[in-house]
Amino acid sequence: MTLSPTGARILAENEDGIVRGHPAALARLHSDRLIRYNGGTPIMTPAGHQALADWIAQHGRPAPAAPGIAPKLPARQHEAVLTAARRPDQLVPSRETAGNGEEWFNARTLEGIRRTGFVTAYPGDPRSLYLTAEGRAYARQRGGIDVRRRKFVLVACGQNKQPDPDRWYPAGELYTGGYHLSLRGAADALTSPPLIRIVSALHGLVPLTRKLRRYDVRPGDPEAITADGLSVQTAALGLDDADVIFLGGQDYIDLLVPSVPHLFTPLTGGMGQHKGQCRQAREDASLRERWWTQAAALFDRHHTPDAQQVSP
Repeated sequence: MTLSPTGARILAENEDGIVRGHPAALARLHSDRLIRYNGGTPIMTPAGHQALADWIAQHGRPAPAAPGIAPKLPARQHEAVLTAARRPDQLVPSRETAGNGEEWFNARTLEGIRRTGFVTAYPGDPRSLYLTAEGRAYARQRGGIDVRRRKFVLVACGQNKQPDPDRWYPAGELYTGGYHLSLRGAADALTSPPLIRIVSALHGLVPLTRKLRRYDVRPGDPEAITADGLSVQTAALGLDDADVIFLGGQDYIDLLVPSVPHLFTPLTGGMGQHKGQCRQAREDASLRERWWTQAAALFDRHHTPDAQQVSP
């Protein structure tokens, strides 16, 4: 197929994979299978990346159009997007999800911004809306907020747990072993609590606040979580649109990588070395920054034409 100069410019100006342009031009790119729609948001396909690379090789990089700024949303929707952009979890606070004293936005506002494609919902929880790549771009353009992908940290659970089998504990307090606590300490330094998940051999990805009872299950046991089970949970968290660091051992890495191929695993060696590396991460902000830079680069490598095949 022949990529037009307009099509080449639109593809070249993509940001985080999001493309923008006149509806007729987008329709042509879609019919040529160079973009696909994800919840109404146009995203480059691997074929689009390849077509752009071929066009640049032949013609050079297309000249950019005059900088475009997305139309401003109605006042409450605008404020909702900017509020989400200021939060580490990029969640728009609703009546149900807002903290004590925190401003929240009503169902009408949430539905309005959902229709723009600037937010998407966690499955089964339509009031828990977080920013899409297009929503982050809007916040940068219209709010001057340098918001990027969310930064999730996944932490392996531990065999040692609170002693009472009949009591329910928050997941963040259930595991008591020194190895797990060293991983948690690094996770706490790397990101905010809402973006930490404990990888439980029984339950899968568990937020710190979820109540659990003591259990005795290890990876590979008949009742243990599988890679397929984890794939449902990683999709529900939107980890395909997040930088993700995992702290723990190889058994969990093997379960997570099929659904999170861009998973960054900085720990090397045995458990003792892991604990030392986690101590370094707690104490050294520059190391934490390097880990996130590497995680972002790994994400980008797994979102290129050679890394995956995406159907439009």
